[in-house]
Amino acid sequence: MRFHCNTLPAAIFIACIAGIPSAAASANPQGNCGKAEKQLLAGHEPKDWDSLHRLFKKFGACDDGAAGEAFSEDVARLFTKQWTHLDRLSRLAASDKTFEEFVLRHIDATLDENDLLSIFDHAKSQCPAGQQRICGLVLARAQESLDVLGNVSE
Repeated sequence: MRFHCNTLPAAIFIACIAGIPSAAASANPQGNCGKAEKQLLAGHEPKDWDSLHRLFKKFGACDDGAAGEAFSEDVARLFTKQWTHLDRLSRLAASDKTFEEFVLRHIDATLDENDLLSIFDHAKSQCPAGQQRICGLVLARAQESLDVLGNVSE
């Protein structure tokens, strides 16, 4: 059976040609992003890696603007306050690579330089036994972000 785009209305035809998904196919409708932003900015801070993972599963597609910056702050807070629970992040990351990428992406130059330095120091000199892989990834991202900040301030 052949699919004929020319039988579709013009707008759908253009979407068909361009490969643009419909709003109905979107995994996280825009309305949900407004809710995410409100929740993240209203001080609903994740207290541990599991609660951040739940927020990621619910609102991870809303990862830009104010919501993205709030996610970065949450990641920084967890790294600086929950370093002793790095093993929990490792287990979550092993079972959900997109979450690992999300966490690493949020070690970025929008963070306070002191937080980045703390994250860098933890990853470099306080890596818990068995967590060398995640420490190496965190160390690299913290270094990249500090380098960006250094270039901005020069």
